[in-house]
Amino acid sequence: MELLTVREAAQMLRVNPITIRRYIASGRLAAVRVGKGIRVPRESLDQFVKPVKRKAGKQPAPVPRGRPTRADDALWNIIGMGRSDGPTDVSENKHKYLAQAYAAEAE
Repeated sequence: MELLTVREAAQMLRVNPITIRRYIASGRLAAVRVGKGIRVPRESLDQFVKPVKRKAGKQPAPVPRGRPTRADDALWNIIGMGRSDGPTDVSENKHKYLAQAYAAEAE
C-alpha cells in the first residue's frame, strides 16, 4: 500500500493541500493517521478521481451570434441609439461631453 502525504496528494490533483484536508474531514477521501501525520492511500485517491461523462440527452443551448439592434430591444435606449435629441458624435468627443457633464454637476 502506497501512502501519500497531504501535500503529495494535493500536487497530484493540482489542488491546494487545504482542499485535500477538507475532503478528508468531510469523509469524501479516505486517509489514515501515521504518527502525528495524515497519509492518503494511493488507492483511495485513484477511486476519488472519476472521469466526467457528458449526458447524452442534454445539449447546451446555442450561443446566439450577433444580430442588429432594433428599436424594440431593451438595450436600445441604454446605449443611446433611441435618443434623437442628443449628440451623435459621442464616441469621438466623449471627453468633451464628460467634462460638460461634470461641470454641470459642480454648479
